[in-house]
Amino acid sequence: MGTKRQDIVESADRLFYREGFADVGIDRLVDDADVALGTLYRHFRSRSEVVVAAMAHRHDAFLQALTGTPPAATGAAAVLHLFDALAAWSSAEGGNGCFFLRAAADYPADAGIRAAALAHKRTYLALVERLLCQGGWDRERAAGLAPRIFILLEGAVAAAFTLGDHAAVADARSIAASILAAGGPTS
Repeated sequence: MGTKRQDIVESADRLFYREGFADVGIDRLVDDADVALGTLYRHFRSRSEVVVAAMAHRHDAFLQALTGTPPAATGAAAVLHLFDALAAWSSAEGGNGCFFLRAAADYPADAGIRAAALAHKRTYLALVERLLCQGGWDRERAAGLAPRIFILLEGAVAAAFTLGDHAAVADARSIAASILAAGGPTS
């Protein structure tokens, strides 16, 4: 078991993702984290701070899951690994769509939450570009391909959630493989 702050963050991540932001009250959160209300407010001044901390926790866990690319991976394999990792993450942790988009949509006027969502998406896009470079694409081509691959990753999560399409990640991977094959890395 971690610190009380960590217990709160982990409970917030799990409950907000599973049940939604609006449906989880502070009383439910402190009960799940097994902390007193005063403990929560000692660590967080507002609900918004709890949401941002849960986002940071999920960001770290998600990126850790995606960055398991074997160091020797080159070419398309360096990038397509993201789809395999996303499928594994979705099976183990997912099912309710993108935590970051849901947070930004539920708190449209909260600058801290919107900034955390934007930072996550920018980091994710940068990871795609970095893996393209690792795979052999030059920086200019990687910068052009990264948004297309990123959109496929994002779209797969959205399709899986909204349409219940369990094959969405595999379909997006197949499309990405075709895109990458058509514009292969520089030699």
